Amino acid sequence: MFYVGIDISKYKHTFVIASHLGEIIQKPLDFDNNQLGFKLLLEKLKPYDSNLLKIGFESTGHYSANLRQFLIDQGYSFYQLNPHLVKKFTLSLSTRKAKTDKIDALAITKFLMTIDSKSFTSLSYHMSHLKSLTRHYYRLNKYIGKTKVELVNLLDKAFPEFSNYFSSIYGKTSLSILSKANSLKSIANMSESRFDSLRKMSMGKFKYSTFIKLKQTAKQSVGIKDNYLWIQLHLVIKRIQSFQEEKNLITESISAIMKDIDTPILSIPGLATASAAIILSEIGDIFKFSSSRALIAYAGLDNSVYQSGTESNYGRISKRGSKYLRTALYNTSLTVVNNSKVFYDYYFDKKSKGKSHTLSLIWVSRKLLRVIYHLLKHDEPFVDQLI
Repeated sequence: MFYVGIDISKYKHTFVIASHLGEIIQKPLDFDNNQLGFKLLLEKLKPYDSNLLKIGFESTGHYSANLRQFLIDQGYSFYQLNPHLVKKFTLSLSTRKAKTDKIDALAITKFLMTIDSKSFTSLSYHMSHLKSLTRHYYRLNKYIGKTKVELVNLLDKAFPEFSNYFSSIYGKTSLSILSKANSLKSIANMSESRFDSLRKMSMGKFKYSTFIKLKQTAKQSVGIKDNYLWIQLHLVIKRIQSFQEEKNLITESISAIMKDIDTPILSIPGLATASAAIILSEIGDIFKFSSSRALIAYAGLDNSVYQSGTESNYGRISKRGSKYLRTALYNTSLTVVNNSKVFYDYYFDKKSKGKSHTLSLIWVSRKLLRVIYHLLKHDEPFVDQLI
């Protein structure tokens, strides 16, 4: 067996080849993150039987994406290594405080010799694209949330009474009023024809009485009468609308992929397509997890443990592993509780034992992940009465 450790960086990578005896066959060598660099790596790998090669590198996000695809296209299997474990292993090799790409590549090579886990030759077309889409979806939600807070802060200065007339200031009707107004006076002087268009936009939910009261309030508002606030309001609203349009397009793409995958986890009541897509793409190949406990640890939902001698302490959840998976599970746990008898009973059982709402939902997240593990392993739908 030959071991190939690759240290990943943005513009170049560094690799080492060693034998099973620990003999360094190829000293640390840099290759660029481009076609010429990849050809150089391929030339160094060709003399060896691909079945006898164990290639590994840290899972470092998009920096390794091109190399992963190249290795897949060339028919090589590889290991994506946990950066936290590699770091701990590297620190154990020397007490010196030194870090270079060459040192890291050597450490990864040595780390490969110690592990016995499953490699993969390819990622499915669906899963690789789904992971990219769902992570972008996750980031978009964060951007939208921050921008909405920005809108509220501006509105508190420009027209603090405005929100009293809408269940949500982010609806089409309220955003339309704000985006077309350039001052409190312009809202106070809205015409009857403007009301007709707003009523149609809201499908009859925006009442004439609300329209009149809003105009009267605008006349008497304590809002700061400065044009710059309304300019900022318009820009923030455009940003929210742009993010939302982008989110809608991504949601459509995610839904189309999920329809093709036809996963059994969508049979869980209350588990929305977007959340299921995040969970599924972050898990990837379910068979790389030896047990549901391993999957829970991967999500960072396992308890941190400290043991010394006869003393053992169990702390908070470790929060290591995929934050996207952990967040998706927690965010959907309450919806699942409200739609499934099994999870409803489980949640209130934890509550009856004195656990807080948040802690109970963490327990639900763990159970949800155990159920998902079972459904994916056996490719069977969820049955609310039996599981």
